[in-house]
Amino acid sequence: MEIYREIKQQRAYIDALAAECLPKVIEWQRHLHQIPETGMEEVKTSRFIMEALSQMGIPFRKVDPTGILADFGHGKRCIALRADMDGLRVQEATDLPWKSRHEGYMHACGHDGHAAALLGIAWLLKTYGPPEDIKVRLIFQPSEENCKGAKHRIRSGALEGVDEIYGLHLFADIPTGVISLDAGPRMAITDRFSVRLHGKGGHAGKPHQCIDTTVAAAAMVMNLQTIVSRRLDPVESGVLTIGHLTSGSQYNVIAETARFEGTIRAFDAGTEAAMHRDFRHMVREMGEVYGVKVDIDYHPSEHPVVYNDPKRSEKLGAAARSLWGDGVVKTIPPIMLGEDFSVYQTMVPGVFAFVGTGNREKGWTFPNHHPSFCLDPEAIRMALKVYLLYILQGNGDERS
Repeated sequence: MEIYREIKQQRAYIDALAAECLPKVIEWQRHLHQIPETGMEEVKTSRFIMEALSQMGIPFRKVDPTGILADFGHGKRCIALRADMDGLRVQEATDLPWKSRHEGYMHACGHDGHAAALLGIAWLLKTYGPPEDIKVRLIFQPSEENCKGAKHRIRSGALEGVDEIYGLHLFADIPTGVISLDAGPRMAITDRFSVRLHGKGGHAGKPHQCIDTTVAAAAMVMNLQTIVSRRLDPVESGVLTIGHLTSGSQYNVIAETARFEGTIRAFDAGTEAAMHRDFRHMVREMGEVYGVKVDIDYHPSEHPVVYNDPKRSEKLGAAARSLWGDGVVKTIPPIMLGEDFSVYQTMVPGVFAFVGTGNREKGWTFPNHHPSFCLDPEAIRMALKVYLLYILQGNGDERS
């Protein structure tokens, strides 16, 4: 379509397209925000998206249990755009008129914005059609938070015929209006673990008769931090975090059992493997030192590193800078969060953008997964623009 050829050259057109559908997108996002559902249970969410597509006259394919695919165009090359749509078990603490109606559940990570923006792209593709040389597939993916959705979509054929895939994530610790399309590792491998300690309980005044699991667990938690600080090469990146620790029942009883759980994260599979090995070794050795029995339940990452294809990232970054300037397109370091978009990237090359939604003037700076997390409408506008950039610049015979 002629309008797309002009968009490639003039920022005004891409801004106009985003502005044209933004009111609809904000309305969709606010409705989705009220009905958060967790992974593979997004029944109301998928029903709403299917109804919106039907009202626009857009054919789609439902992928059980809650996924949706929609195709546009008949070009030789096919690019896929993906949006996740699951919420979290978080009790919302905002006072927004469109706050969650599901007690104990919240869209605290921006997936409602991702899905609504992709609905906006569907509306634009229906209205104007895709560029003549490509086919566009929209993937509305459930269950990102528990890392099951991407694998399920692949098994269901979502990548059949797809040459490349693109996605994005809204982040509150990046200012609204800023995007990152950097190449290489962007998000981490995320292992998780649980360790249970078994000792001998008794009276607090008679520790010599006991095997204290609280002391053993505390020592393990502290010493495990040396894996990153003293065993990992300082030029490599890794995280070992203990997020939960429990032991004991009251002040004057020595705990017979204790449990802690946490996560190991890295941008490199070799680094992750080394940290995993050191973790097991240290826990077992310290168990012997303190005389406690140790049970380790370790779950390797459900996904690899999010890795942006260098050629596509460079091309998209150059195009974005020509449209919006260096003040918008910035280099942002990788982050130690996980994303199952990386599973798609093991099958076809792709790029995953960071899009800022932090607005200090409005006080919308609470981090993702916080009960007061809030999306800036201007960030959703930028998400629309990034999706459009993918369609307009994310294809071409020169890529390999």
